[in-house]
Amino acid sequence: MSTTPDIDTALSAEILTHSARAKDGVRQSLASDVDAFLRQGGKIAEVPRDFRADPPRKPESNYGRGSI
Repeated sequence: MSTTPDIDTALSAEILTHSARAKDGVRQSLASDVDAFLRQGGKIAEVPRDFRADPPRKPESNYGRGSI
């Protein structure tokens, strides 16, 4: 099976994006951004795993409420 150069390029780019070396670069960049944020006086708060921005509500039923 042969593929076109565009597909080969896309596949190699995807492999490079998901490689351990590429992820290490992203990790280092994130770590340096976090360090800079903390040096400027930023604070990091841990959010509980079960935190929800919008708590669940009771479902509403509109059945039978319309006029005939």
